[in-house]
Amino acid sequence: MAGRSRKQRSSSSSWSSESSYNMSDLQYGAKLPEKKAKEEFLANPIRGYLTEDDTTHDNSSMGRSRKRNRHSKKEQHVKDETFSSEDNQDSSVSSKKRNTRGRRKRAGISRKRKVNGQKQSRATILTWLIDCGVIQENAEVVVIEEETTKKMGKIKKEGILCSCCCTVLTVGNFYKHAGGTTSKPYEYILIAETCSSLLSSMVKAWYLPEESKFHRFNSIETSHDASDSYDDACMICADGGNLMCCDNCSSTYHHNKCLGMQEVPNGSWYCPFCVCKICGDPAYENDYLQKCQQCERKYHRECRQAREPVNLDMNETQEDTFCDLTCKKIYDKLERHYLGVEHELDKSYKWTLLQNTDDGSGINIEDDYQRNVCHSKLVVARRLMEDCFEEIIDRHTKIDVVKSLVYNCGSNFNRVNFRSFFTFILEKDEEIISAATIRIHGTNLAEMPFIATNKEYRRKGMCKKLMVAIESTLSFLKVQKLVIPSVSECIGTWIESYGFRLISSPLPKEITLHNTLMFHDSVRLQKDIRPSTSDKEEQPALKHDDFRDVIQDISVISLNNCIWDNNQEL
Repeated sequence: MAGRSRKQRSSSSSWSSESSYNMSDLQYGAKLPEKKAKEEFLANPIRGYLTEDDTTHDNSSMGRSRKRNRHSKKEQHVKDETFSSEDNQDSSVSSKKRNTRGRRKRAGISRKRKVNGQKQSRATILTWLIDCGVIQENAEVVVIEEETTKKMGKIKKEGILCSCCCTVLTVGNFYKHAGGTTSKPYEYILIAETCSSLLSSMVKAWYLPEESKFHRFNSIETSHDASDSYDDACMICADGGNLMCCDNCSSTYHHNKCLGMQEVPNGSWYCPFCVCKICGDPAYENDYLQKCQQCERKYHRECRQAREPVNLDMNETQEDTFCDLTCKKIYDKLERHYLGVEHELDKSYKWTLLQNTDDGSGINIEDDYQRNVCHSKLVVARRLMEDCFEEIIDRHTKIDVVKSLVYNCGSNFNRVNFRSFFTFILEKDEEIISAATIRIHGTNLAEMPFIATNKEYRRKGMCKKLMVAIESTLSFLKVQKLVIPSVSECIGTWIESYGFRLISSPLPKEITLHNTLMFHDSVRLQKDIRPSTSDKEEQPALKHDDFRDVIQDISVISLNNCIWDNNQEL
């Protein structure tokens, strides 16, 4: 295929007072005629990110030419409610070099600001079960263990109202108050009317249609023309522009700005996700690349064996699904020490690492009780983040970013494949106070796109408590760098209060090898993770001194979005 011109997409992506976009940015499918598209869109604007913008089209093609040159039109500026934006995306599909106008707006997302004066509900499992209608508030419950009824109470959003002492207790404390002897309170507290346990109610709520639709695989459908199957945003910076397409998958890149390539190569070109992590070659005929279960990079089995010879045990099939021993060690530590396990902090605070394991691709939790509690806490964490953040919709794929991250949803588009994400939560008395999303790419790099704190607990050091737990965990896993995307308004806070700094060499090159979530109006920051002083298999305990410098918390921290509160300063 030598000498063949590269498939590309090109667009303008500079900040400007002029704005334009192509209807393909609104939806994938056949385009309307220019006049009709403009009239219908202005008559029925789409809510959120794509509101109040004028639309123009400029479609041209060169038959079977492998290149397409686009001529963008002047764009009329329409002032947005909060941000100015620009976009002009064209989606002609006859070549691999094509012109798209990357819409530019705060983080490239749609945002719906939540404005209400109501007090935020307690972020607990009971609150979720009541809100979704699986159990009723004031429903009577009993503790039954070894066929003996030990205690009765009533369900409240705040906990369980004990019938004997008229005190509202957490689920765990109510079970202990009843003389429970196991570590599974949700299994032995039954709803009196139905004789079903709280655990079975949690399972039922997890699989409700309105809930299960959030944690499904994100299958992205592109144009009806199969030749146009590429992403409209760069894998590295999430912006539009002159994009070079992979010959094997949907991924696109800025060849110069993001990959540092002087020119587009002739012949076939494969992105880092379609070549062997070790030798850099793609899978040829009669060849096969395996995917690492931890970092999701691909590799030749022969290359893996040549670099780190291992004695393959036929009874341990997972041994050969890791690209190297470091990824296997990270996976094993997460499985043995972290996922679904509560870790004590000072003053009754706890933190836990969560992940949706329904699709079987993540770390396995063998205990059914632990897995169901893990899933239920994920729902509560998702609700917390929705209360803290405006709605974040990816402008090209239309997926809900926050939900997909919390539920680590996979996708056929690499850029929005979030399968390896975990959610850290900080809780006290079974109430989730703070939550953060983390993805570990190996010992060189981890990323944290979102972190949020319940409104009632801001300015109390909760975010820093969770950050201490996160950094301690990364240190135990021997991860060296933590990366975040931050809007300009938050950069000072992250640098001064949390020890981050602008990314520097060689980290940018490392980032090009991984799928890291980015928003095109954000700036990447990095933090060096202090290495653990212990090589033991147990994580070093978090001491009270780790929290003595905690003075205040950021009012709301979103690493891609800043929600301002008139009563609080960032």
